[in-house]
Amino acid sequence: MPQHEPLALLLDAQVQIDDLLSKTATIDLDRLMSSTDLQAIFERRFEILGESLRRLQRVHPAVFVQIEGADEAIAMRNFIAHGYDSVDHRVLWDTAVEDLPRIGRSIAVVIEALRTQ
Repeated sequence: MPQHEPLALLLDAQVQIDDLLSKTATIDLDRLMSSTDLQAIFERRFEILGESLRRLQRVHPAVFVQIEGADEAIAMRNFIAHGYDSVDHRVLWDTAVEDLPRIGRSIAVVIEALRTQ
């Protein structure tokens, strides 16, 4: 599957969401706040999520608009990439817990639709 096909980009995004949700299910905020390794994982996963959706927006805008919360994911990626020295990991935690399930469900619906075309 070519790298910039919508399905490939959405699968990349889904992997990031799945990993972050797996982490939030097995650790708590205190553990995240005390582990620079976990903080780096959270930052990187959010960066990849936002970048995959940014590429989707640029190359396949009609698919992009179907993803609930995609604009916010891109904004988070930009903030982490350009404001790395002021990332509040509590915000990343809250976003993972509160917003990623909804974004993941939205992506799953679009992935299913693309697979059945």
